[in-house]
Amino acid sequence: MNISAVLLACIISTILVTGLISHAFAVQLTAFLSPQANSAQPDLTAVRFLTLNYDPGSALAQQFNGKAEHVRFTLNGTAGGMSQLISTYNQAIASEKQSPVRFNNATLQYEGDLIGEPNQLLISYKVDLKPYMSNYVLQANGTQGSVIDLDWRSVSVNQPLIVDTPKYGKVNVNYPIGLFQVTHPQLAQQLLNSPAAAIMQDPLFNFQAIGQSMDSWHFLFDPTGSIAGSAGLFNAPAGSRAVSVYALGESSLREGTFTETVKDASATIGGQSVGVHASTPPPSAQIQIPGFSRTEKTSTGEVALVTTQAPQGTVTATGGFP
Repeated sequence: MNISAVLLACIISTILVTGLISHAFAVQLTAFLSPQANSAQPDLTAVRFLTLNYDPGSALAQQFNGKAEHVRFTLNGTAGGMSQLISTYNQAIASEKQSPVRFNNATLQYEGDLIGEPNQLLISYKVDLKPYMSNYVLQANGTQGSVIDLDWRSVSVNQPLIVDTPKYGKVNVNYPIGLFQVTHPQLAQQLLNSPAAAIMQDPLFNFQAIGQSMDSWHFLFDPTGSIAGSAGLFNAPAGSRAVSVYALGESSLREGTFTETVKDASATIGGQSVGVHASTPPPSAQIQIPGFSRTEKTSTGEVALVTTQAPQGTVTATGGFP
């Protein structure tokens, strides 16, 4: 056996698997919500991993072993189906949360990878949506300060989200099956006709885990922006100083333990049994608000009450923040 070829194959395999693992640490939501601006550009990232387990020597092993396929594209504005995607997302916000928050023009980045091994096919998804958002300020400069809606963060979009790309044609970016439909349509149909169909149509844009009570988020009020800035947390425009930072994802006695969400099913492909395993990373998110913020539950969800500075004697950090 050619040792150089073996080493090269190992190096390539390591690079590809490392790329898959890096998706596991993607932050699913970041947002900077200025009460004065009432407009923001949050970053929503959907991440999912699938594994198809098959027998070595099976038809799927022969089809995928040693192969790597990558689907990449970026869409901007409202063209290529983006207008309908934004409209569908807004409908979910309105119906699920009764929230006035609306997304406008957006940028979508899609990454789908298939990596074949002798006994399994590894699939990863990373779909990043950066919309322009407005109407999150429910009340400006009231007696308790400005009131910011926080419920929009935990929406699940259950419908297909179809975009039109120059290279791949129409792609369903919200269902895992969308990647198979543009790369291996025959396999996609077999998976949809199997008990694994639910996994293949489980929405990627499901951020319900981020809807955990704000009481379970770490909190830091930084009156100068220096602590958050030095830690790479604070990203305010010039002139902003005080900032409240909420972070979700680090397990602790106070906040609890966050774990991945897993689902399993089976399918019969080419007369042989195939195990289908799905994994979604634990929730991870960060919200930054200029000024001092405290959260409050309402009859419909949660809001942030924002003032310029913290009232005297107020707790300004939880969960191990400095």
